[in-house]
Amino acid sequence: AGLPELLMDQERKDFSVNALKEEVKDNIHPSDFKLVKFLHLPYDNENFLNQLLKRGLEYSDMGNIEKSIFDELDENVSILPPYMQDFYYQITGKQKSEDAEVDEPEAEKDDSFLVEKLPEVLFQEKFFDLAVKSNNQFLAQWFMFIRDFSNVLSAINCRRLGIDPAKHLVGSYPLVEVLEKSQSADFGLKQEVDYIDRVIQISEITDIIERERKFDLLKWDMVTELTTWDYFNINFILAFFIKAGII
Repeated sequence: AGLPELLMDQERKDFSVNALKEEVKDNIHPSDFKLVKFLHLPYDNENFLNQLLKRGLEYSDMGNIEKSIFDELDENVSILPPYMQDFYYQITGKQKSEDAEVDEPEAEKDDSFLVEKLPEVLFQEKFFDLAVKSNNQFLAQWFMFIRDFSNVLSAINCRRLGIDPAKHLVGSYPLVEVLEKSQSADFGLKQEVDYIDRVIQISEITDIIERERKFDLLKWDMVTELTTWDYFNINFILAFFIKAGII
């Protein structure tokens, strides 16, 4: 079955993403559908954090995991993805079992200079460590873009508010180190992050709706660029679902 045509400025989807996901499941190889499910993990991540950190937000049905699983989180943690389990035990201090210890920093490691990051950031680090190592090149590139884009935007917002960005940045890699220390208007990253000027310009838009639409357009353009030579293969399908989540 063909996928509906998507336009960035269309008013609404004339289809159900979840229904279409089920249709796609019946028409692609199971290993490819696993990639579709992985792509939708960020929705599960938000539902997981919402329940664990008691945020009181609405459940999103765009993920893979049923609401009932999160509603009874303590009882169902063992069936969640491993990175969610690890974070659950890290935050709650509970043990997986009598002989299973939660991963802890090495005892001899000097952590006196480590930044105490926000819980949400620590969780995102676990997820992105996994996502950017995906065997599917498109997914790895997409999640690397989302991680870097989010870090750049966080650094811009922190600078504007006059706060230290360190605890708000996901990961520990060269881009983060530059964002933490650079005083340049563009963080000296024009060569490494070719969209940084665009992010800075968009971040200055005062109209919230217009600003978010411009950011969505940036993501839309990146998806299109990453799939320039993909014609109805799994990457084309993954890109479709990303765009469907934008409009």
